Amino acid sequence: MGDAVTTQVKPADRDTQNRKDIIRTIKGAVMERLARLIPALAAYPDPYGTVMQTPDLLFGCLQLFRKQRAEFQDLLEDSDGNPVEDDDTPLRCERTVNQIVGMVVRSGCKAYAERRWNVSGPPKAALTKAEKSLLERLAELVRGKWSEAEQPKPAPSQADRFYAAIKDHLNFDWQVPLIPYFAELPVKLLLELGSGCTTLRNPEAIAQLADIGRHNMEQARKILSDDMMREMLDTQPLAAKGVAFLGKDRYEYLHGAIYDKMGENFWEMCIDCDRLEAIENQNAKDLEQLATHLHLLSSEAINQIIRLLPSLHIPPFLDIGFERLGREKFVTIFGVPPNKKLIKIFCEKAAAFKLDPNDPVEDLRARLPDMFGAYLRHPTDFEKGL
Repeated sequence: MGDAVTTQVKPADRDTQNRKDIIRTIKGAVMERLARLIPALAAYPDPYGTVMQTPDLLFGCLQLFRKQRAEFQDLLEDSDGNPVEDDDTPLRCERTVNQIVGMVVRSGCKAYAERRWNVSGPPKAALTKAEKSLLERLAELVRGKWSEAEQPKPAPSQADRFYAAIKDHLNFDWQVPLIPYFAELPVKLLLELGSGCTTLRNPEAIAQLADIGRHNMEQARKILSDDMMREMLDTQPLAAKGVAFLGKDRYEYLHGAIYDKMGENFWEMCIDCDRLEAIENQNAKDLEQLATHLHLLSSEAINQIIRLLPSLHIPPFLDIGFERLGREKFVTIFGVPPNKKLIKIFCEKAAAFKLDPNDPVEDLRARLPDMFGAYLRHPTDFEKGL
């Protein structure tokens, strides 16, 4: 009789097993607690499937988990059974809370896509008037500005194509409400964008991208080097419209004059064509002085600053203004839309200083904090010139 044949059972892949455990926990214990916190979930025959297919509901559940973490704390333990109270420490499943959230976001995207194109699952939740209006406008923009071959087709494979194009860039809960809007974009555009998807933080930005159209994107591709095109798409894809507006010669002039000082902020500068028009006829020296803050400035601010301030006075004016006012107030005054009155007042006051002729720039630096401080202390009186 021959030797007995021994069959070895291949051990389960640890990562695969961990993933199965995570999904089992979410479908079981997590959904049970969510149903207690949101009683309306119990009305659905498949609460888990409903949540995953409905971005607004999924986002609400993720927010609820963040806000009422204590309800789920016993599920959040490390390999030694110790409670994990932050989002970046590995749990027993060897994934962090943030990594699990990323898994959930991607699963939600896939479930929504399957419902969106396969018309399966529970009925869609009613959209608000504003949501419906923007989604309708987005669909119209895509139909009008992108080739027919790039538009989403109601075919079963479209869900897989969409999910494959975007899944590697979905990691954050804030992206969940944007999934329906991304789904209206051509898959080819999503593939081109790559990680640039993560720069589009609201539905309006996605609609702006659709409004740019294929023509402007192709014009930008002809103007930019391959490396610069990739950097633009990864950093600020909305800049394609500005690059196309500039044209090759003007783009190359601006890139040569200020890119080294601006870095990736150069692309943020390019999203506003009014801003680009304002710098159209400025000389390289003035642009260099503005460069560190140019991506934040409105066309009005650019025109006033260059008209009223000597070139060498511009950097301290912007540096100290940004430092003293803080980014939010600085952008509210000097950004888009501009506060024309305050811009003029600040520039005229700075230009009126009687400065030490031996070192005017250093003297200006010493005086500017008081000027911006006076506004912060009494903004109404400052605007009135008191």
